[in-house]
Amino acid sequence: MSIMRAAYRSFRDYRVHRMAERTLAAMDDAFLRDIGISRSEISLVVRGLQRGQEDKAG
Repeated sequence: MSIMRAAYRSFRDYRVHRMAERTLAAMDDAFLRDIGISRSEISLVVRGLQRGQEDKAG
């Protein structure tokens, strides 16, 4: 049963991250700048990474 739980958690996490990416992507550049991120950093921010860590994200 733990395989099913792990699969569910993975799917749930994917959906949460995807929704956050879409929400941030829908914001205009001025608002993104106000909160301290650029459009190119959205996926990094959602995954909790800093610049330079993207190659370690896998």
